[in-house]
Amino acid sequence: MAYYELWALLENWKSEFSAEDFASAFPSPDSRKVLSDMTNKRLLERIGRGKYRVTTPSSYVRAKYNIGESYDFLRNAELPYALTDVDGVLVWTNGGYNANRFFGSYPIYIKVREPDVEGWKEFLTRSGRKYIIGTKPDETLYGIYFAIIPTARLKAETMNGLKVDPLRTVVEFCRNNPYTYTPALEMLYRKYSLGTNTRYETPPR
Repeated sequence: MAYYELWALLENWKSEFSAEDFASAFPSPDSRKVLSDMTNKRLLERIGRGKYRVTTPSSYVRAKYNIGESYDFLRNAELPYALTDVDGVLVWTNGGYNANRFFGSYPIYIKVREPDVEGWKEFLTRSGRKYIIGTKPDETLYGIYFAIIPTARLKAETMNGLKVDPLRTVVEFCRNNPYTYTPALEMLYRKYSLGTNTRYETPPR
């Protein structure tokens, strides 16, 4: 039985239950693993030792599409990473500039070291997070997901508890994508006194 089918049954069974209650009602080779997996997927909430509460659909949607919580999740990551692309811009502008995303489809871009890719895939899967490798999904994705960008060498700085591309890298990204990021570039120049200004001009072809 798929976890989501089981979730629907649990909602109509008991709103709160113990691990022993679950094992008695739903025979399984490893009932504790089922409960752990469903908790990681946020279908259940652990409310005490061996005690669980069924997540309501509305609470599940709020939790699954909580963008701020997804960045908090990264703050607790032990594997190295660097927020990059639009997320580098978002962090260095202190949330002042975001582009081409909304809660219905919200990729979070992270660079990771090539040897750490499998570790990140396992970490995200274990936590019930969706991810892709690279920036272009092979299927239609919705909600929040992580775009893992493997790199041979990783450089990162810490801003507000998050690891992010160095400012120089972010400025270069904005310069290379002027149609979208010229406003962000101006913000960065002002905020960090970079000594250079830019205008809303169409770059030469």
